[in-house]
Amino acid sequence: MKKFISGLLVLVSAFVLATAVFAASKNDNKDWKEMLPMMKQMHPNLSEEQLQKMYEQCRNTKNMDQMMDQMMEHMMNNSKTNQ
Repeated sequence: MKKFISGLLVLVSAFVLATAVFAASKNDNKDWKEMLPMMKQMHPNLSEEQLQKMYEQCRNTKNMDQMMDQMMEHMMNNSKTNQ
């Protein structure tokens, strides 16, 4: 019985891990095409090339902290100029 439970636990863990890896690695052009209209609406002054670069930077988890800092700085600068 212990072997069965251990085997089942290993199987479920492997399935969860494989699913997480697949979801994290899924990066197709369809996502970009779906996001483009909203990004154009939010950032009308940026070119499509700049929007794509922004999209790729956001998808890259290594740069996430840096991106968040830049976004916060940008928002703070905009709030100061709007007041």
